[in-house]
Amino acid sequence: MQFRVISVVASVIATASIFACTTKVVTKASEPSPESDAAAPEPEVEDAGVDEVLEGDAPQCPGVGTPKTTATITAADIAETSGIVSSTFNKGIFWVHNDSGDLARAFAINAAGELVATLAFDDAKPTDIEDIAIEDESPEKSNLYFGDIGDNGEERAELTIHRVTEPKLGPKAGATITATSEKMRVVYSDGPHNAETLLFDPTTKELLIATKKARGPSDIHRIGPFSPGTKVKTKKVASVDIDRATGGDIARDGRYIAIRNYGKNAYLWVREPGESLAVALGRKPCAAPMASEDQGEAFGFLPGATGYVTLSEGASPQLHVASFK
Repeated sequence: MQFRVISVVASVIATASIFACTTKVVTKASEPSPESDAAAPEPEVEDAGVDEVLEGDAPQCPGVGTPKTTATITAADIAETSGIVSSTFNKGIFWVHNDSGDLARAFAINAAGELVATLAFDDAKPTDIEDIAIEDESPEKSNLYFGDIGDNGEERAELTIHRVTEPKLGPKAGATITATSEKMRVVYSDGPHNAETLLFDPTTKELLIATKKARGPSDIHRIGPFSPGTKVKTKKVASVDIDRATGGDIARDGRYIAIRNYGKNAYLWVREPGESLAVALGRKPCAAPMASEDQGEAFGFLPGATGYVTLSEGASPQLHVASFK
């Protein structure tokens, strides 16, 4: 799908009749909803995507080319991909992981979809790792964050965020790398939520969670900077009208924020220099077209914010890349 730019007047009409995503910035957390994803089959989502590129009060939306299938991942162990990030430290490498039921591990794949390495980062089996985020700490060091944040029954007393220093990959394909993750425990300020989106904000060095709820909204909870060995309570900082948010990312320079669901377009916000994430999310999002995916959950920006990559769950998932014009 290509973007369609409409006038300010048409934007108003679209907002009232077509465009279904609005955003509000909140300062006080609301009470948790008793509704859980268990009552709503996935991935059936009604009109679950941004249909227009809106302009007016927001910075210019980026032009995006048609998403292309660039590879198929054939490794048998990669069968339920829930998160993806692209590496700057290891050029041309993507880190992906499965969700509930798998071990605490991630997989490095190349642009051809080939398995390069497996990273095992904890002996204990996680509950439900649903997303991955990445931090380029310096040219010589990157950190991988894994969000054990899935909670379909909305009953978990606390969540776990893992941090692992990204290993430098050698020439030997198929290697297994063992590391011990640092851990941070997280509790929501307003009771348990289900969630599948972990974000790292490079401008503030803070982690955030976007909750997943049938028919929305998705609440944005700030965790704060990673602090190993601590237990922290989140603060709800925004709410976006997204039905069943399944993944997202923030560009390495902080200028783009994206959250996806099972629809044909992700929601993308353009952020002004020095602007807070909450203020940026208070504007209408742009549409970021995605390839058709049976149960798409993974979304990651490319290094340099030149585009983004997406993946679906299932055996032999296809790697889809969309480039900014």
